[in-house]
Amino acid sequence: MDPSSPRLNRRQLMAAGASVAAAWPLPIRADEIRRYHSDYFSFVGADVQGAVYLAHENNRGQTGDRFFADHWIMMYAQGQGVVPIPDSAHFQFRGTVGGGMRMVSAVNDIDMAVEGLTPILRRQTPGNDYWIGAASATLRWKGRQLAGRVIFEFIARTGYNRFTSDFGANWSNFNGLYLLTEDGRDLYLRYHERVQPGTPRESGMATFDGEGTLSDIAFAIDESRPTPDRTYRWPTRWQAGFSHRGTLWTLHATTDALEEVADWKTGGFAMSVVSGEVVRADGSGRRRFKGWAELLI
Repeated sequence: MDPSSPRLNRRQLMAAGASVAAAWPLPIRADEIRRYHSDYFSFVGADVQGAVYLAHENNRGQTGDRFFADHWIMMYAQGQGVVPIPDSAHFQFRGTVGGGMRMVSAVNDIDMAVEGLTPILRRQTPGNDYWIGAASATLRWKGRQLAGRVIFEFIARTGYNRFTSDFGANWSNFNGLYLLTEDGRDLYLRYHERVQPGTPRESGMATFDGEGTLSDIAFAIDESRPTPDRTYRWPTRWQAGFSHRGTLWTLHATTDALEEVADWKTGGFAMSVVSGEVVRADGSGRRRFKGWAELLI
């Protein structure tokens, strides 16, 4: 990486919004190679001391012969709240997505091992590959060993590099729920008001009662809270109906803690710790869950 090139992490990019692209002093030739990859890990696990939640995004980009990278991380521990993890270059990734990976940061005393991942929900369009998978994971942190699961989100794009291309808002009221059920399975559900080619308004996947994508999704924000001196509101309670492997379910989720990450006046970025349950439509069964809600409003 060219040390003179500007590098902005996720928080800074979110806060700067669309003005980043306009101010970026990096000329781009039409014939230059442009690529962008993003790996997003959402971990939820627990030990005898309680639950720990970890969200980590690792981004890489290429424009011509220039290469870029950044990462963003947030951790929440039951009984402690948000755990400060300084932005640091001291994160290493070992292994492969399909064969199993480790994310290690000695300075932060973090070592997360994730079993092999394969796509469950996938969308591919020319130049774009997006998929979601899930696997068992173990997080070792400050002498604790937490067994849990990771929901993994992968994005690969050609002809585009987030670090040097237009970073105008690509979201509108995005709500992404990354959830771990009480029986150790996964539920992912997202809602997004901006419809783009190849990107539906609602999508999701689950691994309880077998792996599969969700259909017939009806997503609703039941409650929200105001943001001081702003017109937008943070969602705090959700309800969603969906079908999974031929069974109709209803989700009820509520916010346990919310951390505001960035504000760009007309919208913002926050991470929430949430809990709730999914209930069979016929009332014959239910599963409690806990996890993350990613909010891009």
